[in-house]
Amino acid sequence: MRFNEQRLEDLCELVIDCPHSTPKWTDNGFIVLRNQNIRNGVLDLSAPSFTDEDGYKSRIKRAKPRVNDIVFTREAPMGEVCLIPEGIDCCLGQRQVLLRANNEIDPYYLFWALQSPYVQHQISWNEGTGTTVSNVRIPVLKDLKIPRLGGHESWIAKTMTSLALKSQINGKINQTLEQMAQALFKSWFVDFEPVKAKITVLEAGGSQEDAMLAAMTAISGKDADALAVFERENPEQYAELKATAELFPSAMQESELGEIPEGWRHGPLSNIATFANGKVDVCSLTPETYISTENMLENRAGISTASSLPSVNSVPEFRCGHVLISNIRPYFKKIWLARFKGGRSADVLAFEALGSVTVEYVYNLLYQETFFNFMMLTSKGVKMPRGDKKAIMGWQCVHPDKKISNAFSKAVGEYYSFIEINNAQNKTLSQLRDTLLPKLLSGEITLPEAELAVSEAENV
Repeated sequence: MRFNEQRLEDLCELVIDCPHSTPKWTDNGFIVLRNQNIRNGVLDLSAPSFTDEDGYKSRIKRAKPRVNDIVFTREAPMGEVCLIPEGIDCCLGQRQVLLRANNEIDPYYLFWALQSPYVQHQISWNEGTGTTVSNVRIPVLKDLKIPRLGGHESWIAKTMTSLALKSQINGKINQTLEQMAQALFKSWFVDFEPVKAKITVLEAGGSQEDAMLAAMTAISGKDADALAVFERENPEQYAELKATAELFPSAMQESELGEIPEGWRHGPLSNIATFANGKVDVCSLTPETYISTENMLENRAGISTASSLPSVNSVPEFRCGHVLISNIRPYFKKIWLARFKGGRSADVLAFEALGSVTVEYVYNLLYQETFFNFMMLTSKGVKMPRGDKKAIMGWQCVHPDKKISNAFSKAVGEYYSFIEINNAQNKTLSQLRDTLLPKLLSGEITLPEAELAVSEAENV
């Protein structure tokens, strides 16, 4: 199928450049969209930036972003797009353009057409010069040629959007699973809730059996009535829950870190973890197996594909079960539990759990705010401060009983398995998206074929 073309400007009600000024940054207020929030067609506001009301009003004088408007990044990176979702008041940051589709085109189709290789090629190269460009000028942007496919456009938009929505749902599920693991870690190893539940009952004159039930309630969130039903309907799981509760002591002891459960220890991080060693040949790596601060995602969201491989012979390695953390301030919260082996840049630390605890314990321990703050306080350097490796290994932390560490790993292990399944499916969906989009726009495949491919991918 041969398509017609139309200039982007002719398909837009508005093409508005951002204010050429730096916003006044505040801790809260109105959201300012930044290029770092826009990747692969997704607007990620998990770490938003804000300005005050005056700053917001000054930045929306020409146009206030509204639902289904498209934000286009002119540089750093160039050519990324996202759709404005419902329910947010926001303004443009720097190096961005606001596009508002007119009645001649489906905004979702325009959104996907802008991401197609056909249009991205126009964005990357100066017309007639044969040279790559580092930014997109407004006249060039307005003159982009958008393929037009008549009645097929809405179906193309629907097909591509269904892939994106499935991937986003998987991402939200993964975020929930990570939060569940963090909540369990905090309950067991920060707030010591099972131990304190036992102490409260015993101090009130309750029996050891009552104290055990209180600990089981703290661990499971089930009250006495729910536990009775759980015992009757799931006797094996109930026995496992009881066995876990029995692992927790019923008293606290003083330590340099404050009160900790009786029988537990405390000491430097070096007692339970070590920095991973080893090198790997760069020739054996791919953009999927090379990890740097740049392609580690925020908030435990995993990793993305590296934009390039380093121009050296070898780099530090990592293996499955290592905990990787960015060692550049302010990106210390970029953390990933490795599920395969590969290579990493020098600004990514790899931790290996020693035999006294499990890797899941180390992973959640190093994500705590206390460790993040410690890295911030002890980091060294002026332009690009980095964590002090000696100080990091000297960080004082709680060392729980190994059996409780094992019980924690067993409890959260299923979460991480589901996360990996979702990550694998998202990789398939992403590959399908990148394959389908140019073929749909060129007419190489028909819509029934595309819908079948989407259905198969969602069932992987």
